[in-house]
Amino acid sequence: MLDNIARKMSDLGFTQYEAKAYICLLQNFPATRYEISKKSGVPRSAIYDAIQRLENFGAVNAISEKPEKYVPMPPDQFAELLEKRYISKIQDFYSSVSDLQVSFETENLWNITGYQNLIIKAKEMITNAESEIYLSTWDREIKELLPELQAAEKRGVKIVIFSFTTDVSVGHVYSYGLDEKRLGKLWDHKIILVCDMQELVMGEANKQYPKKVAWTRNKAIAMIAANHIILDITLFSMRFDVDMGPAIIESKPGELALLDELLQEKYPDNPHVNPHLNPSALEK
Repeated sequence: MLDNIARKMSDLGFTQYEAKAYICLLQNFPATRYEISKKSGVPRSAIYDAIQRLENFGAVNAISEKPEKYVPMPPDQFAELLEKRYISKIQDFYSSVSDLQVSFETENLWNITGYQNLIIKAKEMITNAESEIYLSTWDREIKELLPELQAAEKRGVKIVIFSFTTDVSVGHVYSYGLDEKRLGKLWDHKIILVCDMQELVMGEANKQYPKKVAWTRNKAIAMIAANHIILDITLFSMRFDVDMGPAIIESKPGELALLDELLQEKYPDNPHVNPHLNPSALEK
């Protein structure tokens, strides 16, 4: 069966060495290049290039150093990447590779390599979003994702966008509207996309070099990333006296009201947490 799967991977454009290395990792991970070579039959002289190409594609990920150990991308996520490139062949391959009895922790961090793969994953996440989308990125990336964002807005999905450069109008946008070319001389393009507070992709959005971005369904990490966006929006609202109400996250009903109550009890004389106090108290 393993030889049959390897042949199907070859039909999708992978070499026999790459296919054997990936299948070996499915059954033996994490593993070093030496261990993969020994167990898969891929010559040691060829294993470095095979793993490097698989890593560049996003099919495997290094999780440690000295020596580097690798884990494979889960079959379902690997198939999603392949589907965008090889629609006519993907179903045959996935039906074979999914027969392997492998269990994965979906809350792990996975790498997505390359700008186009980043955009594909971001579009997929937005398309699948059901309740809310929090996005922080540059105008170039927002315009790449605009059709999917507009479709999500029509579905009733809450959209909150922070950017230093964009001027698009979709959802609730908080943007400084700065010149992207001039800002790009100092900063690299970044992206943070959180969907439904349970899926996250974040990292450098580089079109010139195949950078890695992180993807996860770890809810705690997704919430931390969303709060990072909220912090940027908070600073924006303070600078421009803009209402940031639509951007506020309340994961449980009533939690913000309870927090206000506790703060007011703890700091009864602070007008910042007690809005009913006389504004002149700020001067004291």
